[in-house]
Amino acid sequence: MNLKSLTYILFLAIFLFEGCSKDLGNYDYKDVNAIAIAGLLDNSHPTGRIYEIPFHDTVRLNPTVMGSLSGSDTSALTFEWKVDSVTVSKTKNLFYVANKRYGKISAEFHVTDKSTGTTTSYNCFLNIVNPYKWGYYVLTQNKAKDASLYCLSSISKKSSFDQVLLSNLDKLGKNPLSISGTKKYGASSSDFYNVLTIGVQDAVNPVVVIDSREFVPTLLYNSSSYVGGGDFVFRPTQVQADLYNEVIYAVNKGKFHVLRKGTIALPAFINDPSDYKIAPNGVATPLGNGRYFMSIYDENNKRVRVWDNGVTSNEYNYVNDYKEIAGQELMNGKTFLACSYANIPSINHIYLFRQDNQLYSYRLDYSADYKPKAFSQLGTATVPTSSQIGYVYFDGRTSRWYMAAGKTIYMASYLGVEFQKYVQLPSDATGDIVKFKILDGKLMIATNDPTASKPGSIYIYNANTMALEQVHKHVVDEIVDVHLGILVE
Repeated sequence: MNLKSLTYILFLAIFLFEGCSKDLGNYDYKDVNAIAIAGLLDNSHPTGRIYEIPFHDTVRLNPTVMGSLSGSDTSALTFEWKVDSVTVSKTKNLFYVANKRYGKISAEFHVTDKSTGTTTSYNCFLNIVNPYKWGYYVLTQNKAKDASLYCLSSISKKSSFDQVLLSNLDKLGKNPLSISGTKKYGASSSDFYNVLTIGVQDAVNPVVVIDSREFVPTLLYNSSSYVGGGDFVFRPTQVQADLYNEVIYAVNKGKFHVLRKGTIALPAFINDPSDYKIAPNGVATPLGNGRYFMSIYDENNKRVRVWDNGVTSNEYNYVNDYKEIAGQELMNGKTFLACSYANIPSINHIYLFRQDNQLYSYRLDYSADYKPKAFSQLGTATVPTSSQIGYVYFDGRTSRWYMAAGKTIYMASYLGVEFQKYVQLPSDATGDIVKFKILDGKLMIATNDPTASKPGSIYIYNANTMALEQVHKHVVDEIVDVHLGILVE
């Protein structure tokens, strides 16, 4: 064995001996004080942590901070809140007045351990919105018939109905007709705003479409919006927004018009020899299918009218007026109440009539080639009350008829008209029911008491449990219509 090999073996033996020697434990280990942040919106990504804050309102966030070693003792920690990249607080809690701008603003919360310099962070968004983006909307008129819009915000901490003034619009006008609306969604079911349609008979702009995020009118309809030119005067008597499409249906001088993209179309069947005139409440709620099918009640000729567009791609342009439909005579001599598109179980329209103390429900069925086939009677029943019948409508979401009389709302199945009591206002309720809407898990009821200086009152029920949740007596002028635009619970 040569000297080089011997040296290598000796070195290897020393290395193995040192590697197997006892560890005396002379190391300086230090446990890390892991920081946990709780008490804030919990989501795997900041885009799911969005706080809705009304403009000019205050957000208060009070997180809980715990250390794995320090527990709740925060004396060795520093804090920093940043909003829109600007430091706004050096304390654990955030108190921030949202008065800078609308929209989503980033927010960051940083917790730093002074002993190690380790920082733990939490990120979220503050969505600064108009307080009336979500809420309960009420269209009113005063004694001079001036229209006003009120809202009970479901975002703001205030619990009162406030008058809402529209940007770039001085006045709504006189003789308000209706308020209706749809929702526009963003990335999630809770990321939405309301698109409201307001109809006022005598106004510079009788139909106004509003974006509830900042209450800015996005579409204005007036006489100059008419595509036919001439001396057309737009003074509608009915205005109804389609629940599923960006289309509005209006009745002007008794004739049916479609409003969309800022224009008012020619009246349907402008040269109708029988000179039809649409009755109050006489436009069948289209439930998204008005692009193909439409039905109205003609009070001039006391009969149902049925139209379609030939089931072509030329939407809302009605070319067929069906005059000879079997069963039309069933409705002779009866008083029209309401109508709607139904699509239960297939394409059809339904109609509600009254004669003396009896109610009658009829259905128009369609054949396989989408042509109206025949009217048939669905059911008949006695009027459920001796009080005067007020608002009547068909709810497409529940497939039920609803009607108000006095302080009571009655409900009946689509398949019949055996109206049963649905809800009755408390005994101390003021005035009779004039309008009500069921939407987003809530039932909103409006009453008017003509003896009061502020005749309008609002009652809000949980539509699932029928528990009365809010009462607002004598808070607004005479109520014309209501609309709900809140987060579904």
